[in-house]
Amino acid sequence: MGDILDGLGLTKDFVQDAFGVEFESEGVELKKNYLFVEDQKRIRKRLADYEKFIIARFLSGLDPNTISLLVGVSEESIRSRLRKAKLFNSKGPGRPSKNQKRPTYL
Repeated sequence: MGDILDGLGLTKDFVQDAFGVEFESEGVELKKNYLFVEDQKRIRKRLADYEKFIIARFLSGLDPNTISLLVGVSEESIRSRLRKAKLFNSKGPGRPSKNQKRPTYL
């Protein structure tokens, strides 16, 4: 990646400053595809704030993938919220079938 930045005439510090990235120390190794505590708290708060929205959109006919794009969280986070609300009657891990019927009380 250093070659790309050099080719553009940029430095690592300049790019980090431009994007507002702050690192506490250079010795901290960041893990790829890992959510740190702040990210996890932000996603949990977002899911709690939008819980009624998620359920309402699902009941109106939107699929979990579309709802996840609207809320800005993963599709599995949306599915877990819907399972907690007992809207999926999955018998194990994985996605429910496409032709699964909705509860009769809806």
